[in-house]
Amino acid sequence: MTVTQTIDEIQAILDRLQGGEIATLQVLGINSLKSTAPLPQAIVGDAIESTSVENRVVAITTTRYAIVFDLQRTGKLVWLDGVQPLLMVAGSMRPTARLLLASGQGVDLTEPAKTKRITVTLTTRV
Repeated sequence: MTVTQTIDEIQAILDRLQGGEIATLQVLGINSLKSTAPLPQAIVGDAIESTSVENRVVAITTTRYAIVFDLQRTGKLVWLDGVQPLLMVAGSMRPTARLLLASGQGVDLTEPAKTKRITVTLTTRV
């Protein structure tokens, strides 16, 4: 039985991202990226201004962009200290997405199933 994170647990992790500068966003689930413009590399260097979570949908607002992660039913955020971008290695277990800060900290978005249902959408702020 999979235990899902509570909204409070997710928000506590998101609070740690506040004010951080984005180093990279890796979307590793083959069908997870639901937008084509802007591309994930466009957000590099942006500062995270705010975060929120509602109904397992995570919203991160940066200087220029909005990032939305839909965790679906079983997705989790995992806090990371001192990690690097992932290298794509065939057959390796990997998160669906990884958001890294310039400080070397960040989050993995993971899910227990092989079928990746977490979605990532990027939009330009108006």
